[in-house]
Parts: sequence; structure tokens; C-alpha cells
Amino acid sequence: MKTERIVKLGLIFILIIGSFMSCEDNRGVFVDCSECYSVEPDSGDLIIYLTLESPNLKVPLTIYKGQVDDNQIEYKVTAQSSPFYVYVDLNEYYSVIAEYTSGNRTIYAVDGDKIKTKFVTETCDYDCWVITGGIINAELKDF
Repeated sequence: MKTERIVKLGLIFILIIGSFMSCEDNRGVFVDCSECYSVEPDSGDLIIYLTLESPNLKVPLTIYKGQVDDNQIEYKVTAQSSPFYVYVDLNEYYSVIAEYTSGNRTIYAVDGDKIKTKFVTETCDYDCWVITGGIINAELKDF
């Protein structure tokens, strides 16, 4: 019984210490201080995850500013790596359609996310801006 209490107190202590040593600011944003900007950035990398395997070693992408239905095509590119990075304006929502083939069928993967800046304090040695979001999953799912 006494051992169980010591273990519980130890776990509570570790959780409390861990919260002080965390790289999260007080609003739950993970902050890598080496990727912290003293001036608010206006552009950054949209990160697109793809499934690159035979026969889809090159995947055509259509990248939209806003929702796909808005039809504001920003880029049409062919990706050969995953993750694939596209430099875009920040504080915008982007959607992606990835086009895959399977035999004589065409399969589309669609996803979107907002890439934005956030001002953080009390996390690094100085107040700064970080880029959050902008992660698109256009991988093939099991079907």
C-alpha cells in the first residue's frame, strides 16, 4: 500500500515537472524556438503527405486557395516526394486534390487545412511568431 502511494506521488511529481519543461506555450501551441520568428512571416511551407508507390511514383496535384468548390487554383504541380512542400501565403485556407491511378481507375484524395501565424509568449527567450497548421494528408486510404 505504501509503495503504491509513493508510485502515485512520483507520477504526479513527474507530470508537474514535465508541464514546466514542455515546449508548449500557454495556449497549447507546440513551439520549436529555432523556428520562431521575431517579425510575423507572410509566407511558409504547406506540407502535403502523399502515397508514392507503383504505379503512382509521380502524383499530379491541384492546390486551391480556399475550398475546392471555390475553384481558385493556386498551383498545378506533379509531386515526386512525400512530404511535398509548397511555399504559400500564410493565414489562408488551402485545399489539395491528389490524383492517383489504379488500373483503369482514377482515385482522388482531397484534404485541406489553414496555415497561419500565431504570436507566442513565455515559451522561448523572447516573444515571437510561429507558423501553425498547413498540413495536408492526401495519402491513399485502404479501399
